[in-house]
Amino acid sequence: MTKSRFLLLDANVVIRLFEMELWDAVASRRGLVLPSLVVRESDFFVDAAGVERPIDLRPDIDAGRITVMAATEEEMKAYRERFDDLYVQRLHDGETEALIWCERRGEECRLCSADAVVFRVLALLDRREQGVSLQELLDEIGLSRTVTWPFTKAFREEKHREGVTDRLAGIGLRRR
Repeated sequence: MTKSRFLLLDANVVIRLFEMELWDAVASRRGLVLPSLVVRESDFFVDAAGVERPIDLRPDIDAGRITVMAATEEEMKAYRERFDDLYVQRLHDGETEALIWCERRGEECRLCSADAVVFRVLALLDRREQGVSLQELLDEIGLSRTVTWPFTKAFREEKHREGVTDRLAGIGLRRR
């Protein structure tokens, strides 16, 4: 993965980092950006003992380890209107907001997720290089761990291929 100055995290990655007890290590090694909706969605995780634990990102936001970005309702609506129903029904608010910011920041931005639709959208828009798996992120910063399938490089690559296939088949983007 190319080191970026602008690393967006999806809620599933934030939650998984807390579950793996790696949040503080990642937040101290990389400048992180979270969409405002991801901050709201990342409210708890389940620890190794099966206990639900709250996530409080406010101290990291206040300390400047996390930057929070927001998109307007109009921007979210306009972004979704680019896609056909197959993609729109899978594209939730937090993912939409993250994809908007990733597009705005261009090549300097990477979006770390475990959602198939995120990687498919990036491929559909010919922005595959902006997607990154949690496995790749952890490898890059020296915290390599075994992760479950949706957090792997292989998952990201598979979903990127599916997005490219959709693009070539004329699926995904609304016809204008």
